[in-house]
Amino acid sequence: MSTDLADLADLAIVGGRLLDPAQGIDALGGVAFKNGSIAAVGSVGRAVDTVDASGLVLVPGLIDLHAHLYEGVSHYGVDADSHCLARGVTTAVDAGSSGAQTFPGFRRYVVEPAATRIYAFLNVAVQGLVTDLVGELEDPRWASPAETIAVARDNAEVVVGISVRLGHMMVGDEGEAALAAARRAADELELPLRAHVVGMRQPISWLLDRLGEGDIVGNCFHPGEGGGLLDGDGRLHRSVLDARKRGVLFDVGHGGGSFSYSVARAALAQDFPPDTISSDIHAHNVAGPAFDQVTTLAKLLHCGMSIADVVSATTSAPAAAIRRQDVVGSLTPGRQGDVTGLELREGSWPLTDGTGETELAAVLLVPRLVVRGGQARQL
Repeated sequence: MSTDLADLADLAIVGGRLLDPAQGIDALGGVAFKNGSIAAVGSVGRAVDTVDASGLVLVPGLIDLHAHLYEGVSHYGVDADSHCLARGVTTAVDAGSSGAQTFPGFRRYVVEPAATRIYAFLNVAVQGLVTDLVGELEDPRWASPAETIAVARDNAEVVVGISVRLGHMMVGDEGEAALAAARRAADELELPLRAHVVGMRQPISWLLDRLGEGDIVGNCFHPGEGGGLLDGDGRLHRSVLDARKRGVLFDVGHGGGSFSYSVARAALAQDFPPDTISSDIHAHNVAGPAFDQVTTLAKLLHCGMSIADVVSATTSAPAAAIRRQDVVGSLTPGRQGDVTGLELREGSWPLTDGTGETELAAVLLVPRLVVRGGQARQL
């Protein structure tokens, strides 16, 4: 008896280990896709096309909460499809490369043509991150909450929050003005505020006193004293613990020099894992030490996080952080048809953090398969 093609799934990925912490799934099985969405998980039946994923861990499409993707305009920008989708990331969030006056080009020339799904934190500096010759908010006149609010409202399907960088090299002596402008825009929009803390002249408590539930501290495991989580004795500041209780989120953001093994281990030893793991990839670190999201994930796995917790921190947790948990971040039927197939390659892999410290990791995460919107691609 023949089967009507209309009754078949468009695609089935079979034979892998399903790992979806959001649903408590860790079992052998497959994922079926229909019309670009997830149709079934576990025992998936027949499909028009079938891909064998034996030996792979099948997880929800990876989300990178911190990337810089305005190639050709921002000095940080890299191509999203080459450095995200081709490396297993189906959803990437640009962390403030564009501001109100440069976002239209970012949307037209980056977001819309990309195969990678792209969201954005909108920089409160209207020009965004176009140059490293001068800090974007050393002159506070570059900050326009009113323009930021208007552009965010007009692009609500793409803009998921407001971004501000508070390091002295970005704001000079204008940290108070920069933070106030970003806070005003985020509050008016009722969106998360994401703050970059590396190089802050103020203690972390200064910032955390102004953050609330859903706001995000970026580059949280950076090694510097300015804006750092740890005191001189290696203990977490009380303000950091209090902020987490209030629902402030802490994101890794590896970057070029914003991730330290020693800081990460000190935090983990005090039961303070990151809420989300991101790469902070940009033009100055994709050749090392960050490389990509999966390499960043491997470093946190090496530091002692479990594979389930690492996967959660790059799927369901960032999806919730940008309020897109009903769209991405889980293998729940009806969600977008995004899956990443990872090989957990055992060995002895030299991985370097942002301080230049190299350690040998026992497991490397290698993307071998990605499905974006129900379309499979072998990597």
